[in-house]
Amino acid sequence: MRAIKSTGISDEKFRPWLRREFMRSLKLGLILLVAGGAAVWGLTTASPAFASGWTNFNYRLSAAALDEHPVALVRTFATRLRESEYGWGPLSLQAPFNVTAALESLRRDYPEVTGVFDGVPQVPRGARLRNANPALYEQRMTAYLQRYEQIQSGRFTSLYDRDDMFSAPNANVKLGLFVTKVFGLPDAFLFTIGTILGSGAPGIVLFGTVLALTAMPLWRSRRPARTWLKLIAWPTLASTLVWAAIFIMAVSAALFGGLTPNTSALALFVSLPLLSLLAKLPLHLAETLVASPPPPRKWDGIDRRKNRMTPPGPPPKPGETIPPWGGA
Repeated sequence: MRAIKSTGISDEKFRPWLRREFMRSLKLGLILLVAGGAAVWGLTTASPAFASGWTNFNYRLSAAALDEHPVALVRTFATRLRESEYGWGPLSLQAPFNVTAALESLRRDYPEVTGVFDGVPQVPRGARLRNANPALYEQRMTAYLQRYEQIQSGRFTSLYDRDDMFSAPNANVKLGLFVTKVFGLPDAFLFTIGTILGSGAPGIVLFGTVLALTAMPLWRSRRPARTWLKLIAWPTLASTLVWAAIFIMAVSAALFGGLTPNTSALALFVSLPLLSLLAKLPLHLAETLVASPPPPRKWDGIDRRKNRMTPPGPPPKPGETIPPWGGA
């Protein structure tokens, strides 16, 4: 994969750049604080409905920051991967290759069926349901068996349906179960994204903000130079920015929580310049550390080296000439 032709964060040295950008972010933060505080105060005073919605938004934003921080998302990803059975056949777009999710969806769609024995659906109230509507009953059982057989056809049956389920599997079975988790990586990723989207607008605002703030400088930066390295560094840098945003919201709640409980959204808004600086900081440092040396200057034809040999005798007086060494 070819390198991205990036313009770089800045050609300035790291320390003066950091000092200038830090003062700039503080000035912009103060401007955003005054403007945002005035806007929120005016809207909450003028509209009780906005005040109620603003309080609810701040509460949900704080909950999203505490419940969906990077460590919690990693645990969600790992738990989904560990507690699900995966097969080799695609089952749905929302949960590809997830046999556990497909069986749960099948049970929700057909609650009257308790299981399948020798290819026959087990329905405790089968006789009553068949007498009530024979055509509908047969249609549902046929559809149930089709979905059930589709799910079973894509399972790794030899790994999950062992004879002795109470003893630990041997090394070959463990290795096979580990390989099946490779099919579950897309499902675990989609499930984690769905967890973020499930929190509503606050979670989308928080994670969308940090992803946008890290994407722009990462794309401009000369380091890392490869596209695939930038894609790997993107979530890592964004997760660091999420921790910084959580810390800023916690500090604002500790300092100004006695005045108003609605501090999270305004603190995130005011800290945008500082978060942008934090996203650029490691990238510009990497650029500075691996900067190429300046090209050598061309020789202008003037020999500026000192004369290492001095003629014998006293120095000449003004107007005198020096005879050649060794005589004429």
